[in-house]
Amino acid sequence: MNVQANILMSGVAADALPVAPGLEVCATGGPVGAVVRGVDLAADVPAETVFSLLAVFNHSGLMIVPGQERLTPDRQAQIARWFGPSFVRGRMQGKRDQLPMTENPFVQLLSNRDQKAAGPKPVADKSGAATQPLGIHSDVQDYDAPPDVTILHGAIVPPPSAGGNTHFGNLYMAYDDLAPEMKQRLEGAKWRPHSTYKTMRGVQQKEAMANPEADRQSPVLHPVARTHPVTGRKALWVSSFTEEVVGDWSREEGVALARQLFDHVAQPKYWYTHVWTPHDVLFWDNRCVNHRRDTWDASYVREMHRAQAGGSLPF
Repeated sequence: MNVQANILMSGVAADALPVAPGLEVCATGGPVGAVVRGVDLAADVPAETVFSLLAVFNHSGLMIVPGQERLTPDRQAQIARWFGPSFVRGRMQGKRDQLPMTENPFVQLLSNRDQKAAGPKPVADKSGAATQPLGIHSDVQDYDAPPDVTILHGAIVPPPSAGGNTHFGNLYMAYDDLAPEMKQRLEGAKWRPHSTYKTMRGVQQKEAMANPEADRQSPVLHPVARTHPVTGRKALWVSSFTEEVVGDWSREEGVALARQLFDHVAQPKYWYTHVWTPHDVLFWDNRCVNHRRDTWDASYVREMHRAQAGGSLPF
């Protein structure tokens, strides 16, 4: 194993982690992520293997486990609880942003499949809304305590030529690369996200499209530099959700600073691109990683099952 090519996002070598017998762990070669082979997530996973998976997750930012054809939504919901209590939008904080779910009430359905048709047939979508690209973000940043982990199962994925890739950004590296004077300026600074209704409107949820609450200021404030509770490292935790950075300056300056920091984290050098294959399962760490998704050819079905867990207050 080439250790230099196998350094994980936290700076730890993959072969330095507690890897259970039968597991193979290798970094993606990009600035984020590790690929794990040798585990069937649908099976009864031994405790030492679960411990290894959690260690890899906490140090990689993105854990990719391919070939999980047998994984069901029920089992995915169970696995999510390895990381903490189940997290579901619309059931937290009295919010009404309900989303389509699978047969398991804790696993969301992200799909352009016609659910009434026999077989994998895409919905008729002349607007392109169902397959629109998703901008750079960390999940559910409009909540004060977002989920720590997102687990996405590629149940049906289009061929690579059709698009739909997902990209992941290293926010540790983005913070480390800031100039010392910028780090000092951001010490203790907070940022304000879009309101929940504005976020919902951005992804075309019908309930929010004409709701005036979308234009109200969010009461949520997050640290600009978020500290990871396991690695202790700081991440530049801003995204397309960031409306302004709040500090000893005007709102106009705060909006400009948010734009500057967003442009910084969006630099290609911080990003890894995942090209999906059927039944990949991706675990990403919302505490230190941003992600975005490309659009795809709407003549293909793309169906994902998403579970989330945790929900810790950023510090």
